[in-house]
Amino acid sequence: DSSLVNLSTVGVPTDTGRRSFLLAAAMATTGAALAQEKKKVDGGLAVIEDKIAPERLTPITPPGSLSAQHFAQHCTACQLCVSKCPNGVLRPSTDLSKFMQPTMSYERGYCRPECTKCSEVCPTGAIKPITRADKSSTQIGHAVWIKKNCVPLTDGVECGNCARHCPAGAITMIPSDPKDEHSPKIPAVNEARCIGCGACENLCPARPFSAIYVEGHEVHRVI
Repeated sequence: DSSLVNLSTVGVPTDTGRRSFLLAAAMATTGAALAQEKKKVDGGLAVIEDKIAPERLTPITPPGSLSAQHFAQHCTACQLCVSKCPNGVLRPSTDLSKFMQPTMSYERGYCRPECTKCSEVCPTGAIKPITRADKSSTQIGHAVWIKKNCVPLTDGVECGNCARHCPAGAITMIPSDPKDEHSPKIPAVNEARCIGCGACENLCPARPFSAIYVEGHEVHRVI
């Protein structure tokens, strides 16, 4: 029929092109929003240097999600948990393999053991309901110390923020030189006790990268 027009010849995107365009637009919008959130202004005069998220080998998924596979298979990216997270830990992923599904990051907060908001609002079972007690014994990841970023060694100052604020008591401060008890104290992580909440990563004063960060677990563990 001569009245029919081939849309591809008049610049209208095909389904594949349209999907790619919408995906790119969504990624750009999400990236811009996240970048804007990272800008902190002190009295309107100076930009405060914010943390930069580490390159995690394994992403962190929320307590109650059981495993990365379970979470990916059941999450519909509805953003309910993101909107309800009171600590700014959950945000949409820009990874194409799980685009817009929530991911956890600790630059602006950490996953407080007493908070179960995301498990209460998830409509699909991607994050199953979890009690505070069960959450406190669920290991979603473990802390990893980065020597080159640690301020007692780089700046010669006392710290211990990570150990003081660890709700699981998984971090202790030890002499950096075992032969000298007066040497700068550095953190030692007991992986068996760490729950991966991210308090250490969030409260670490090192900038722009924390001296301690959380690696996720593919399958959550009970400790």
